[in-house]
Amino acid sequence: MYQTTHNGWMKRHVVMLSVGCTSAIVVFFVGVSRIQPPQGRHEALDMMDIDEVVMPLRQAPSSFPRGTYRPNRRESEVSGAIDLGTFSPGRDLTYVEDDRAWWESDNDSGDTECDHTVHHSLRLPLETTIQLVAERGGVLKVQDSYRPHLVHNPKSLHKEGRAIDLTCNELPLEELAKICWQAGFDWVYHEKGSRNNGPHIHASVAR
Repeated sequence: MYQTTHNGWMKRHVVMLSVGCTSAIVVFFVGVSRIQPPQGRHEALDMMDIDEVVMPLRQAPSSFPRGTYRPNRRESEVSGAIDLGTFSPGRDLTYVEDDRAWWESDNDSGDTECDHTVHHSLRLPLETTIQLVAERGGVLKVQDSYRPHLVHNPKSLHKEGRAIDLTCNELPLEELAKICWQAGFDWVYHEKGSRNNGPHIHASVAR
């Protein structure tokens, strides 16, 4: 009698333990599936990705007049000076694609550079800016990004893909400057423009 009862007790607990272990395994794998990072950003972000990673990082400043920059220090002090000796295009650059933005190199047959190419560190603030501009009914225009030759001065961060020039037809440039600051660029300049380059927002990042 004792042996039968004991065996029955053992069988019940073995079954319960097996079920418990199976449940734990299921919960574990469900949990792992939920914390996987978003896929690579070589396509337009979907809304799930946007909710997870593309959010304003700063409060918008009350004003951002033309000719001013944030923070109020030189770009080289904030984003760091160019260093082509340690820069590797194959290692440091990435490709960004998003149909909600307008890319100059896609629309200018005379442009031999690719405006989708940026430094890894510039990717997230750029994607965030695209999203924030789209939320306001605008289309971000990427005028200049990685430029290894000509166009910019020898110390320009464009030569490392760490600087980008932006405009937007639907929004005032002052608002775009505020958005770029919200999006997490390390240095944002509301440029007055020159004879060869009209008013625009120049933004850069540290390595």
